Amino acid sequence: MVLGIDMDPNFALHGIDTSKLLDQTILWLLGPGVRIVMIILLAWIACRVGRLSITHALDLTLHDRPGDVVANIQISKRRQTLRNLFVKILEVIVFAMAILMILGDLGFAIGPILASAGIAGVAIGLGAQSLVKDVIAGAFIILENQFGVGDVVRINDRAGVVENIGLRATTLRDQEGIAHIIPNGKIDTTSVLTKGWSQIVLDLDVAYNTDLDRAVSAIEKVLKEYAAEFPENVLGEPQVLGVESLADNCVKIRSTLKTAPGRQWDAARLIRRRIKDQLTNLGIQAPFQQHIAWIHALSQNHTKANEQKESGSPDATSVISSTESHQ
Repeated sequence: MVLGIDMDPNFALHGIDTSKLLDQTILWLLGPGVRIVMIILLAWIACRVGRLSITHALDLTLHDRPGDVVANIQISKRRQTLRNLFVKILEVIVFAMAILMILGDLGFAIGPILASAGIAGVAIGLGAQSLVKDVIAGAFIILENQFGVGDVVRINDRAGVVENIGLRATTLRDQEGIAHIIPNGKIDTTSVLTKGWSQIVLDLDVAYNTDLDRAVSAIEKVLKEYAAEFPENVLGEPQVLGVESLADNCVKIRSTLKTAPGRQWDAARLIRRRIKDQLTNLGIQAPFQQHIAWIHALSQNHTKANEQKESGSPDATSVISSTESHQ
């Protein structure tokens, strides 16, 4: 009787004593089976505890600075980047050790496996040089804090928000929701749009007949009102630099505003809308292309042209037209 079930000791299936097989299975489950379950459970607990410990240690090491908005944003990004990296390293180490222990309980020889892994590692290192290059580049990106999770960057011909930085690749998410996975070894030039601080550059086109002093005053008024309304987004005094260029049909006025990292786009949208409303209230219109044609009919020339046409001589110009661009 096994587990309260009567079994015929003489019954065999394909020459296997099922009673003996069941006994051995129970013995294995109560021995190595329990140890394997405990190994898996301890590995999961170790990862959970390690993740919490890493988060707590980074919070203590890279803590926020009261009153410094820019520094707090950068510190938060660096905490997230380092947390993701350390957690991945911890998980790889813990589960690698757990797999080796499970293989030992299953009866496999660990020594030859480790020796084979060492030889395979050398072969991979020689054959996968691009992988080694990616890992080294990723390590320098993280150690030098070139950019972090949450930064808006432009890498090669791709741009987006950094979702993840690994040792092998960096993941960007653009405005269309497309995820771009870029190997770290192929990152040649990186433009970080949210490093330390950002800046709005506003170019406003007005017509040539616009009173520039009124236009500049209106722009400056809107910028100052925004800075007073959203002081947490603004890091410096707004500046109206003046006339930047003279185009064919407009005068370009440039102004700048220094903002906290990542706040420049929302701020620019709101400021442009308010400037448009302000200029509309002042009667200042946006420039647009106009073409005026002047036509002068010359009767004498027209008569001569008809005479020359009848005689077969070249046509004479009977209409003079000129086109000018005005506002």
